[in-house]
Amino acid sequence: MSKEKGKKEWFKKLLAMFLLALNDFLFLVGAVFILVATYRYSTNIGLILTGVFFMFYSFLLSKQRG
Repeated sequence: MSKEKGKKEWFKKLLAMFLLALNDFLFLVGAVFILVATYRYSTNIGLILTGVFFMFYSFLLSKQRG
């Protein structure tokens, strides 16, 4: 029974890591889509928005590790 519990815990950790990676990937794809649309409209707004996305993403990464 202990072996089954260990397998379940391992699977839960693997699934959690996969979902975190998927969440990060989808965030980046969405950010790229928004940035491409913004750059086509105005370069200055696109540059500002790029900085905002970088700051927000670094904040999220620092929050995950801390």
